Amino acid sequence: NKLTTIVPVIGGGQRLGTLVLSKFNVPFTDEDLILAEYGATVVGMEILRSKADRIEEEARKRAAVHIALGTLSYSELEAVEHIFSELEGDEGVLVASKIADRAGITRSVIVNALRKFESAGVIESKSLGMKGTYIRVLNDNLLEELDKLRR
Repeated sequence: NKLTTIVPVIGGGQRLGTLVLSKFNVPFTDEDLILAEYGATVVGMEILRSKADRIEEEARKRAAVHIALGTLSYSELEAVEHIFSELEGDEGVLVASKIADRAGITRSVIVNALRKFESAGVIESKSLGMKGTYIRVLNDNLLEELDKLRR
């Protein structure tokens, strides 16, 4: 003999989920139902907080990319476009001197642009000596914003 009660989890005026409670051989009391409602309210608040945190984190990442791009000079911006057009995917090894020769810019411009991006926390770079520089994109929004700039 199993009894089940279903309590909607509501937050922000919309249904976020369902809380299902079951008991065997004992009916639900008013206290059980009040506790179930309270539990559903707490779960709803946690879901809303989690959604807000996710939105806030995304906004923070987007702002970091905008700030990083805003600090670049025109030649550094041009260098960044060449760097990320050479980079396949979101990580890889690049040789700054080859990019500089192809793009007609100095190596120092490329290095400065990479340093600015690294200090903004949007990329991670590691020198491999003569082999080049390993670059990994930490912020997904960077590639999207660079695509927007190219258009």
